[in-house]
Amino acid sequence: MKSINPKICAVLALCAITAAGCESTKSRNPLSPTVAGPIAGVTITAPKPLEPVNGQTLTAGGTLSLLIENAATTGERPIWLQMEIASDAAFQNKVHVADKMSPGTDGRTSYQLPVTLPAAGARYYWHARALDGANTGEFSATASFVLQDPVQLGAPTLASPAVNAQVDSLTPDLTVVNGVMSGPLAGPVHYRFDIALDSDFGRMVAVLTVPRSGGATTTARPTALAYETTYFWRVSASDGVNSSSVGGMYAFRTPATPVAPPPTPAPPTPTTPTTPAAPAAPTAPTAPRPAGARAPNPAPGQRLPLPNMSSVVDDVARQYGGALRNSCQSHGGSWEFMDRLVDRLRTYDTRWGYNGKRGNSGDPSHDVVAYNFGADRDEGTTNVYIIDVIVGHCGSNPGPAFIDQTGITAQQGSIGRWTGRGRF
Repeated sequence: MKSINPKICAVLALCAITAAGCESTKSRNPLSPTVAGPIAGVTITAPKPLEPVNGQTLTAGGTLSLLIENAATTGERPIWLQMEIASDAAFQNKVHVADKMSPGTDGRTSYQLPVTLPAAGARYYWHARALDGANTGEFSATASFVLQDPVQLGAPTLASPAVNAQVDSLTPDLTVVNGVMSGPLAGPVHYRFDIALDSDFGRMVAVLTVPRSGGATTTARPTALAYETTYFWRVSASDGVNSSSVGGMYAFRTPATPVAPPPTPAPPTPTTPTTPAAPAAPTAPTAPRPAGARAPNPAPGQRLPLPNMSSVVDDVARQYGGALRNSCQSHGGSWEFMDRLVDRLRTYDTRWGYNGKRGNSGDPSHDVVAYNFGADRDEGTTNVYIIDVIVGHCGSNPGPAFIDQTGITAQQGSIGRWTGRGRF
């Protein structure tokens, strides 16, 4: 037998060992973390961005959560999710990346962002994909959202009249320093001036709503108040959706009742005897007016103060919530809520009625009532306070309100007109 060269044997043995070692680094098990990839025949679908919906505007400062519909795989290996957020649609400027997100068990995965993103109207883009360590799925469609600063609506600061001041007029100017405001306001800002006879504002005498001026201060002027009376006032702000706190409370006192000068004595006139007049026949006593049935007429040239009936509006809204929600007549609603409210108000004072839009008594408003503050007969008079009693009318969630729109209506060149709508 021919002998084999020992060097050749050593080389062959080394090759065999090396080959066995190379084969041992590759697993045939598809679930092994060392499996070579991608694995043929395996498909991983793209996940789907769910929330925030594409183009949604969010308020900065709160918790930001992203919701993803999970991907699916035809392979045996478990998958995980990877999510990216960028300030550009090409994802060149990533602001946050989340790796190895375990899919949720209900087919969706929620991810709460652990960082705060800059706001002030910034738009962000995000997408996600799934991986299994050997195979990588496609990125989902890109969705975007906008972060905006929260609404800031500061209360105005009371300025004049100063606390416990003595004013020299029955119609004093009430002035406030405008409060700060920022963010995406829902609409124009108005200031509500409350005037009452007590510090708890249970005995309201006037509610004035005026637009916030573009300057440093805003002023409102009430109708004539009473002499020698202490009044309390406060002011708050609203954009129709958001409201501020109340900016403190001040008190002021109106001037003393003027003393009439003594009459000039008339010169004496000669007297002649006269026949004594027959005593006047007694008049029949008049029946007392029921309490609250109707306020007496004001003095000539004056107007009655606006009664605060906000609690009555709230009470009717609680009792007839369904009628309130069905009060949008332009969308098939009914008069039930307005009829019930006007009827309730008239049990306190028959000066309450409906308001004719733009002075047209034949076109009564669906969410505004009127109060006759003068001495004219009710039907057709334009001497009325115009009160909005439904906020968010024809919206998804209408609510009770008591907002004096008299001043705003006059500034817009329009008028109100009292009408009984043919009911009284």
